[in-house]
Amino acid sequence: MFADLCGSTEQIGNPDPEEARKYLDPALALMSGHVKAYGGIISQLLGDGVLALFGAPLTQEDHALRACLAGLAIQRAVIEWNRDRAATDKPIAVRVGIASGELVVSSASEYLSSHYRADGLTAHLAKRIEGLAAPGSVVISASTFRLVERHIEANLLGTRSIAGFDSQIELYELLLTEQRPRAASLARHGALAPLIDRMEVLAALNLMGSQALASRMRAIGLTGEAGIGKSRVIAEFCRAMRESGFNTCFVAAHAYATHVQYAVIADLVRELMQTSPDAMALSAAVALPSIDAGGIEAQLHHDAIVDLLELGKPTDAWADLTPSQRRRRIGDALQWLITKRIESGPLMLVVEDLALADRESQRLLEQLLRRIEHLPVLVCVTYRQQFQPRWIDAPWFAEHVMRALEPQDMSRLAHAILGEDDSVQSLVTELADKAQGNPFYLEQMTLTLVDDGTLIGAPGAYRCVQPEPELRVPGSIAAVIGARVDRLPAAAKAALEAAAIIGEPFTSELLASMHHISAGEAESRLSHAVVGGLVSARVMDGETRYEFPHAIVQEVVAATLTHARRKILHRAVFNALREHAGEKSADRDSVLAHHAYAGEVWSDAAEFALRSMSRSIRRSANRDALVMFDMGRDAARRLPDGSNRAMLELGLRLEAIGALLPLGRVDDIVDNLERAQTITQTIGDKKREAAVSLQLAVMLWTRGTYRQGLEIASQAAEAATAVRSRSLQMAAMQARMMLNHGLGRYQEALDEARTVDRLFTAELAARRIMPGWAVIAAVNVKVFMADILARMGRFDAAQALCDDAYRELSDHDHAFSRVMVDFVQGGIWIACNRAREAAERLRAALKSCTTNDVPTMYPAIVAALGGAMAQSGESAAAVELLEKAIGEKAYLAGGRYNEYYLSANLGIALLQCGRHDKARAALTAAQSSARLYEQSAHEAEAAYWLAETEKAAGQREAAIAGFEMARSLADACSMSYVVDLSTQRLDALIAVGATVDMV
Repeated sequence: MFADLCGSTEQIGNPDPEEARKYLDPALALMSGHVKAYGGIISQLLGDGVLALFGAPLTQEDHALRACLAGLAIQRAVIEWNRDRAATDKPIAVRVGIASGELVVSSASEYLSSHYRADGLTAHLAKRIEGLAAPGSVVISASTFRLVERHIEANLLGTRSIAGFDSQIELYELLLTEQRPRAASLARHGALAPLIDRMEVLAALNLMGSQALASRMRAIGLTGEAGIGKSRVIAEFCRAMRESGFNTCFVAAHAYATHVQYAVIADLVRELMQTSPDAMALSAAVALPSIDAGGIEAQLHHDAIVDLLELGKPTDAWADLTPSQRRRRIGDALQWLITKRIESGPLMLVVEDLALADRESQRLLEQLLRRIEHLPVLVCVTYRQQFQPRWIDAPWFAEHVMRALEPQDMSRLAHAILGEDDSVQSLVTELADKAQGNPFYLEQMTLTLVDDGTLIGAPGAYRCVQPEPELRVPGSIAAVIGARVDRLPAAAKAALEAAAIIGEPFTSELLASMHHISAGEAESRLSHAVVGGLVSARVMDGETRYEFPHAIVQEVVAATLTHARRKILHRAVFNALREHAGEKSADRDSVLAHHAYAGEVWSDAAEFALRSMSRSIRRSANRDALVMFDMGRDAARRLPDGSNRAMLELGLRLEAIGALLPLGRVDDIVDNLERAQTITQTIGDKKREAAVSLQLAVMLWTRGTYRQGLEIASQAAEAATAVRSRSLQMAAMQARMMLNHGLGRYQEALDEARTVDRLFTAELAARRIMPGWAVIAAVNVKVFMADILARMGRFDAAQALCDDAYRELSDHDHAFSRVMVDFVQGGIWIACNRAREAAERLRAALKSCTTNDVPTMYPAIVAALGGAMAQSGESAAAVELLEKAIGEKAYLAGGRYNEYYLSANLGIALLQCGRHDKARAALTAAQSSARLYEQSAHEAEAAYWLAETEKAAGQREAAIAGFEMARSLADACSMSYVVDLSTQRLDALIAVGATVDMV
C-alpha cells in the first residue's frame, strides 16, 4: 500500500521547511498509526508518503482486507483532521493506492524491528495506482479487489494503462461510507461456483433449523479447513431459513480485531438493532431510538450499548462497574435485543470464523447460548478444525465437519466454473487435481488465471488464450513463499516437500530413509531450506531436528503438491517411520495410520488405526479413538471385497465399542453391532459371531433388557465353548454375571463371578480390557462381587474385594475402572455408617468422570454422592444436586439403572429433610423404574425406603406393609442385609402396636 500526502508543500502553500513539517509530521504519523493498527509495517518513509506492507514478513491471511481497512481509516482520519482544524490550518489530502501480489521482502538489517525493504512489480503497481488516485480516495487493483470483494464495497473505475505493464490494469475505488467488513457476505452476494455435494450437510442443518422453530434454541458448528466451503453452505442454509420465516443476523470475526474487547459482540448488537453505519456514527439518540423508547427495562441496557458501540460518554454508574459486572450487563442487553427481535419471528444468528473472535466475545457468546435455550433461536458458527467451542458437548449443539470434495465432484465444479470450451479442458483436470478437494482454492486459482489474462470470458464460459497456462497458488503471501520455494535446487525442493508432508519435527535420518540417500546428503539438501528461512534446525534430546518456523509455510508448500505427489510422499513417510519406530512404535500408531491413509495404503491404514484405537481406549482417550475409527473404517471400505476387508472392518467396529460405551453413545454401539453381526454371518465365522452376540448382550444390559440379554449371553457362552475360545467364555460369563445382577439374582451372579475368578486366573492377571468393553476384566469381576456381597450384608468380604481392585489399579490405572470401584466403595461405606468418607471419595470420582471423559458413570456417581451427602448431614445440598441431575436428564448418559439410582437417592435425601410427600413421590418413581426393568433388588431397596418414609410420616400400617414387601423381595434376591433391616423395623413396629393394644 502507498499512501501519499497530495502535493506536499505545494498543497500546503508554504515552501518553508519548518512550516511544512507542521503538516507533514502529523500526516505521516496519522498514516503510520492506522497502518500499524491493522497489523501492517512501514517499509519506507518517502518524504510525504509511506510504503506499507501487509502480510509480510509474517503471514496474514486477511492481508488485503487489512490494507483496505487501513486506507479507509486514513481517509476518515484526514477528514476529521481537516474538520477540527478548519479555522486555523489549510486542509490536507491523502491519496492511497493498494495492490496485491508477489514481493521480494528483505530486512534492512539483522534486527527484526528494523524496516523491511520490498521490491517487485506489486510495489511498483501500488505506487502507480496511488499516483492515479484522486485526492481523498482509496484505489485498489483488480487483484486486491478479488480478495476483498465479499467484504467491502467498491466502484469500478475502469482500466488504465500503467508503465511497466503490457496490458491495462483494472482499478476500483473503495467507498468511504463502508464502516466495517460485512459478515456472511456469500449469503448476500452469491458465489462464483455452484454448490457441489453438500446436500447431506444442508439436510442436517435444515433439521436443526426446524427444531429451533419449535421454540427451543439450537446451535450448529460448521467446521473444516480454510476454503472448504463453509460460507457457501451457510449462504444456502440462510436462504432456506429465511424462506422458513427466520430473521437473520450476520457477524464475522476478523484476525485484525482479536485484541479488541467485545468486537464481535458489538457487531452483533449493531446487526440486531438494524441501524445503519452512518446513523451509528451520529449519536446515541439517533442510533438507539428503540432503546430510548423502550421503557424502564430498555433503559437498563442503554449504558451497556452506548459504551459497547462508542456512541457517547458512559455514565458514572457504568464507569463504577467491575469488568465482570459490565460483561453481565452487556450480556443482558444482548439477550434483550434478541428477545425483541424474535417478537417478529424466529431468529438466526451467524458468527463466521469464531476462532478469530476476541476472548471476551467468545466468553460472552458461551454464556449467552446457555441463557437463551428456551428461545426460538438458531445459532450458526463456523471455525477451523483446530478450534473447538467450549459448548461442544452441550445437548443443544451439533457439529458438522465439512470434508474435502471427492475428485469427481471437483471435476464437476471445475467444469461449472470454467465451462465446456475445448481450450479449457486440460485446465479443468489440472485445476481440480491441484485444488485437492478445496472449492475456494479452485475458484481463486481460476481468478488468478483471469487476472493474468490466461482466461477470458465469464464464469461458466471461459476460453484459454495461453498455450501453456501457469497454475499459481492464489494470494500474495502464498506467492511469496512459493517463489522462495521455487528458487531452491531441485533436490532441496524435494526435501522441503517431504518435510511438509512429515509435518512434525523430523531428523535428517528420517528424510534420508524416505529418499534412500545418506544422512549427510539429506542434511546438505535441508541446508538450502534453512538458509532460505523455510526450515529451522534446533537440537532436541541431543539430536538435530528440523521443523517449519511457521505453520503457514508448511501449508503453502504442501498445498502446491498434486494428489499423486502427496500420495507418494505419504507412503515414503509411512515406510520410513515404520522402519525407524523401534521401541516407540506403539506411540506412533496414529501417525502411521495417518500417513498410510493419506498414502492410500488402505490395509495398513486400517490396521494401524485399529492399533491406535486400542491404545487410546486404554488411556481413556475415547474421542481420539473414535477419530481413528472413522479413518480406519474409511480405509477398510476402500479395500477390495474379501475376507481381509471384512476382518479389518469387524475389528474396528468391535474395538470402537470400548470408546463409545464410556461416552454413552448407545445408538452408535447398536449400529456397529448390527453391522458387525452382518459381517460375521457373511464370512461364516462362528467364533466372531459369538463375540458380536456377546457384545449385544452387554448392550442389552446397558439398556435394561436383562432377560433377553441373558438369553443371548448364554447362547454366546455355548458358542464360545464350542469354538474353544477361553477369552469369549470369560467374557460371556461376565456378561451373565452382570445380567443376573441387573435382575437381582445375586446368588447366581455371585456364582458366575466366582467361576470366572477360578477358571480364568491367568487371563484376569493380564489386566486386559476385553475387546469392546470399557473396564479392566479383573476389576469388573471384583467390583460386581463386592457389590453383591455388600448387599448380602457381608461387608468385610466386600471391602477386601474393593481393596484388591484398588491394588490392581495402582499398577495399571484406568479411569473408567477406578470410578466403578469408587461407586461400590461409596455404597459399602454408606452402609457401614461412614457416609462422610463415602462423600469425599465420590466427589473425587465425580471430578474424574469430567476430567477423564467418562460420562456414562457420571449419573451413577452423582446419585451415590447425593445419597452419601444425605446421610452425612448435607441433605439439603443433596436434594439440590440430585434434582438438578434429574432435571438435566443426566440418566440418559448411562445405563437404565441410573434412573433408579437418581430417584432413589433423591427420595432418601428428601426423607432426611423431613419432606415426606416429595420423598414418597421420588421413591415411588424409583420403585416403578425398577419394576419396569425387572430390577428386583432395586425394587426391594425402594420398598424399604418407602416404608421408612411412611414410618417417619406416622403411617404405621403403610410402613408395616412396606417393610413386609421389602423383606419378601430382598429375600428372593438373597439380600440378607435388607432382609435383616426390614425385619428389625417390622419387629419394632409390631412391638409398639402390641404395647398400644395392651394399654
